[in-house]
Amino acid sequence: MNMHDWPDAGERRSEERRHLLFATTVRGLDGKDQPVLVRDISARGLLLETEEAGSLDKTIMVNLPEEGDVEAHVIWQGDKLAGCRLEAHLNQATIDAVRTTGEAAHAEQPEADTPAPRTAARTLAARLKQLRIAKDLTRAELAERSGISTPSIWAWETGRTVPRLGSLETLAKGLGVTVSELQIGVGGTSSEFPVASMPAVSSGEGGGDVRTARLAELVAASKAQIAALAGTTADKVTISIEL
Repeated sequence: MNMHDWPDAGERRSEERRHLLFATTVRGLDGKDQPVLVRDISARGLLLETEEAGSLDKTIMVNLPEEGDVEAHVIWQGDKLAGCRLEAHLNQATIDAVRTTGEAAHAEQPEADTPAPRTAARTLAARLKQLRIAKDLTRAELAERSGISTPSIWAWETGRTVPRLGSLETLAKGLGVTVSELQIGVGGTSSEFPVASMPAVSSGEGGGDVRTARLAELVAASKAQIAALAGTTADKVTISIEL
């Protein structure tokens, strides 16, 4: 991404997202760390996504693999996106590490025209935050227990990205829960969905079946995960169950 490749004013207003998703922190003039997503990177520039619009100082330190903290100057800020010029050139090893690390941990949250996977992603984000708070853990403490970075946990809790399967399993272990409990709120000793242990309780006409509802939720969450890994949308994924 060269400077002239960055979005023009119209693109900045529309905040078109890039596919790169690397969670890290930046430090401003106050010395406090702020979580961000690197959405694009080149030897001389970065495109960052922030939690709040216009929240970056003009000069920031960005933490990157292979380099540590690098100095960057914010050229423009839009609605949660910011374009930065780096003080010094990045080497290719750092650029590759940012791309591969981000790809391994994060998947793009589906766009607004695919409501089912977006719902699953938001549900996962809410459950992650609820479980962390229930266990009286800060994001930093969960990061230490799981070996996952604090910015990555922030990105998942806020629904900015979806954890890939390997990250999801690591996160569940850090929380001391099963993958099922993290994904759909079902406990147990196995990471597989315990269908046999769920009673079919009906709430009457029109109320539906609790077991069926939970199963449908699992299917929706699983479709979202599979779609994210395959680089497609949940409506392109079919799951069949033989009874």
